[in-house]
Amino acid sequence: MKSFIKALLVPIVSGVMITAAFAPSSAWAQNRLIVQGGSPVPNPAYLNTYVAQQAGFFAEEGLDVEVRYTQGAALATQLAASNNADIADVTFEPYLLGYSQGLRGKFIYSRYDELIYWIAVPVDSPIKTPADLAGKTIGVASMASSSLTVARSILRDAGIKPTDKSFLPVGTGDQAIAALRSGQVQALSLWDAVYGSLERAGHKFRYIYHPRVGNVGNGGFFVSEKTLADKDAQLRGFLRAQVKARVFIKENPEAALKMYWVANPAAKPQSPEEEAIKKGMQEITFKSAFFNDDPVKDFGVFDLEKVGSYMDVLKKEGVYKADLTPSDLVTNTLIEAVNDIDPAPVREMADKWGK
Repeated sequence: MKSFIKALLVPIVSGVMITAAFAPSSAWAQNRLIVQGGSPVPNPAYLNTYVAQQAGFFAEEGLDVEVRYTQGAALATQLAASNNADIADVTFEPYLLGYSQGLRGKFIYSRYDELIYWIAVPVDSPIKTPADLAGKTIGVASMASSSLTVARSILRDAGIKPTDKSFLPVGTGDQAIAALRSGQVQALSLWDAVYGSLERAGHKFRYIYHPRVGNVGNGGFFVSEKTLADKDAQLRGFLRAQVKARVFIKENPEAALKMYWVANPAAKPQSPEEEAIKKGMQEITFKSAFFNDDPVKDFGVFDLEKVGSYMDVLKKEGVYKADLTPSDLVTNTLIEAVNDIDPAPVREMADKWGK
């Protein structure tokens, strides 16, 4: 376990952006919850938590919730697993990768309705199917990115054997677009939040999804075994607030967008208000589970069969070797106990917000 922690920390221990993640453990007070994000800055992926904070849903549960940020989901997962944070908002892959090194815990709420990793090509590209990727180079954020694992699986499903030349690290922003335009790469394998940001900036893509597990939600709120045992009531309150936040977002997405800008002022486009809202809405609604028509009772619930199919993909790609089942990774026990919330008062509150 210690060697795994060291391996995670060595590449970034000098970065000041993660200093707050290692605050003293006195923050482990019962009604105070630390939510550890896997990105270095505020992100629209955490919209539900920002809304739960600013709309008062956490306060209704008697909770003091702080969101912290760090460079990567692997470290965020480790911080939660080692009880240096209460909850990690992350995807499955880092936990499964670290399982053999002693990481233990459970995902208690599904944050996604679909796999967040897929391949993108320019809208005018001749590449239209996975088979068309044969002989092409795909840009990835880094060679350690989980999107690379999914891209490998997409290629294999199309009968293409990935090689050392199949992928090239290009980052996630302007560098990735430059690599695409210059022909260094012919496709990108990134994730939903990045694609949403690129689309907001005016870039248009055609998307290629995993043919077998593209509809699998692959992450959510992860907690350690200790947190699961010691903070049952607090976690239930946290999840109730999350469910209310999702109802609020669907009812009044513009108010939710403005709450995101409060959490991340740098994300607000520097343009007239009407145009800024239009661009902002494009980003937060991009492939977002917040705006689908699921009944409230299904918010956050894991589909164990789908989770199992994705675990099979990851195991075949060498992410983990242990003999695990979906129930070893996720649990619906807490969310099923709290998501019988009456949405009507929340919708009424959202409808009146800001008026």
